[in-house]
Amino acid sequence: MDSIRSILRGETAGSVRFVAAFLAMLIVWVLVWTVYGWNVQARSALTSQQGRLGTLLLLADEYKTLSPSASSQPQNVDVAAVFAQVSENMQLGSRVNRITPDGRNQSVEINRLYAEELAELQKQLASRGVKFIAAELRALPSGRERLLTVSAVIGPIS
Repeated sequence: MDSIRSILRGETAGSVRFVAAFLAMLIVWVLVWTVYGWNVQARSALTSQQGRLGTLLLLADEYKTLSPSASSQPQNVDVAAVFAQVSENMQLGSRVNRITPDGRNQSVEINRLYAEELAELQKQLASRGVKFIAAELRALPSGRERLLTVSAVIGPIS
């Protein structure tokens, strides 16, 4: 114990060098462990980011398969004819209140639609290359249910 005290006090020959070397090695050891900790943290963050990127790419691929691509849709869609076919298939008949041309698009108004019918209308129009560009919905009470009145501008998917 006395020899350690004499080394730390600098009383023994070469003890100052020994203490300086010990402190230098301690500092190096602390720096190595600090850099190692940063490296571990960086690897962890990189792994996490790679996982997120993989998930994002999977979602993007899934989204691409859900929606038809613009290139597969015909470029010159007759919006009025498509709407007429869809409304006939869905038997909308007298519920279609107005169809007016609006440049390349059509302005339509449909009364007394159930929400399911509106969703089906949008689905059938989209499958034929026509989309809702803008729409205004009004809900009207009808007994226990609500019927919708839709004023919309429809046009080709571009």
